Amino acid sequence: MNVIVERYDEDAQDYERYWAPVLDATARGLLDRVTWPLVGQSGGPPHILDVGTGSGVLAIEARRRWPDAMVTGADPSVGMLAVAGQRAVASGVDANDRSLTWLEAPAEALPLPDASVDLVVSSFVLQLVPDRAAALRELLRVLRPGGRLAALTWLEGGDDFLPATEFDEAVIDLGIPESVEEEDDGRSGDFSSPRAAADELRRAGFERVNARPDTLTHVWTPDTYRVFKRHYDEAWLFEMLEGTAHLERLETLIRDRFAALPADAFTWRAPVVSLVAHRPA
Repeated sequence: MNVIVERYDEDAQDYERYWAPVLDATARGLLDRVTWPLVGQSGGPPHILDVGTGSGVLAIEARRRWPDAMVTGADPSVGMLAVAGQRAVASGVDANDRSLTWLEAPAEALPLPDASVDLVVSSFVLQLVPDRAAALRELLRVLRPGGRLAALTWLEGGDDFLPATEFDEAVIDLGIPESVEEEDDGRSGDFSSPRAAADELRRAGFERVNARPDTLTHVWTPDTYRVFKRHYDEAWLFEMLEGTAHLERLETLIRDRFAALPADAFTWRAPVVSLVAHRPA
């Protein structure tokens, strides 16, 4: 099990509570790029595969939009798959409904037959896989000839966010180590540009590739962003400070710094790229 999968297993519930709401609306928007109807092989129901399903947002939304399809959500993290199953039930999906199933598997090793999927969707996953070229070749393998891929992920250059800077400055002001040295988790990383993303898909064998730049927008308030940092993004720091005088001083300083910012400073805009491509017929 790699470092990333272990992290998602441990943090699955916190991911669902604090991070999924930031991504969900933009992730769902990816499905607007899918042309419908999608015809399954031999006239049967189409098979949709959500790779790196995480908390299940795309799989559940695909089933809602296209109830005649068979949808599979695949993820290597059993913790995230448990969250996805809980979310599906909460959204009204019967736990015994076989039109939506979950599969424990990484993007680069899917236990599915060749040419068995009509549509692959994926959101905020291609930056995490350790070998993106291998993952893309695997997605191509499971797609039927003429099948489609719709994917969404980050572009480089989205780090300039004033509240995050103010948080870091508060940590520095108190003489607290700003971060721990992180081990290399082996992720592929963000795409450098839409053209670079399209080129990677073409090298993997996809054709008719369209890469569209977009922006993820999420509105925090000073309080909701402070809670996000406290319980998710910088949870390790607050755990380290628990029981020390630094903790109360840091929280006070963060509140003061955030209160001095204009409300619109808490609107986060991050560059993303959505990709649509086909397996050659």
